[in-house]
Amino acid sequence: MKTYKIKHVDAFTTEPFAGNPAGVVLDARGLNDAAMQNIAKEMNLSETAFILPPTTKAADVQIRWFTPAMEVPLCGHATVAGFYALAQEGLHGMKRTGSYFFRLQTKSGVLGIIVEKKYSGTVIEFQLPVPKFRVQKSVPASLLNALRISSGDVQRDLPFVAQSYLYLPLKKLSTVKKLQPDITPLHRFLKATKTLGISVFTLETIEQSSAVHSRFFAPEAGIVEDPVTGSANGPLGVYLYQFAIARDYPVPSLVLPDGRVEFVGEQGDEIGRRGRVKIRLRVTGHGVKQVSIAGEAVTIMNSEYTV
Repeated sequence: MKTYKIKHVDAFTTEPFAGNPAGVVLDARGLNDAAMQNIAKEMNLSETAFILPPTTKAADVQIRWFTPAMEVPLCGHATVAGFYALAQEGLHGMKRTGSYFFRLQTKSGVLGIIVEKKYSGTVIEFQLPVPKFRVQKSVPASLLNALRISSGDVQRDLPFVAQSYLYLPLKKLSTVKKLQPDITPLHRFLKATKTLGISVFTLETIEQSSAVHSRFFAPEAGIVEDPVTGSANGPLGVYLYQFAIARDYPVPSLVLPDGRVEFVGEQGDEIGRRGRVKIRLRVTGHGVKQVSIAGEAVTIMNSEYTV
């Protein structure tokens, strides 16, 4: 018999029962795909991270992410949760405080991770692929109907774009807050357009220091609404730079000591899971060269699975 340690971690927050919850299997060696899917289904969280040895010399560690319904190629909050759990347990060489760098093998490529482990808290920074947006000519009426909004709610001087997700800008924070999508037709629309989910966002924010407020819906992946979506907030930061700042929108930001630009993304407030994502961009004269997200986390529960 073998026992697997599983943690329930809230990411992008330091407060229990806030942010985005994820399951973390600290050492998933010996679990096949069906077992991982069953554990994710049993955890019934938006994603569960399974930490594995890498299968390439280009990486130090591997993570696979499963929703209750399927495996997904990228997940920000479960990565933050996963490395927070590893640091908390002193695994992968992180017994002491300090800065640690990892090359993470994922189905989206090998990505960089920085863990800053301090007595005051642990911050995980996760490098994401720089998105390549496809600007859409118009917002389909079927999507507006599924979201139960009108064309007048859309911020027309900012583009509706597609990547692995859709990104739809709205004018008002109040409209984003009141969203109650019709999930069945939204699911149908996302499936037809072969996109995993949609980020509906506005430049109006709750907190003055924040740059963007969003909500994320992914019924195709078995997630009606995701509380705080790192993999969507990262590209949102690139969107802000490419489209909003280029149009002279006053987007709050911070310049870090290493010269990178940092935005703060708000999400989760509407469903009682307040979370904040730090979005960091390295920009040159030729545009965005690197994007990463950063955040803290807190462990809620520890459990074991014996097979």
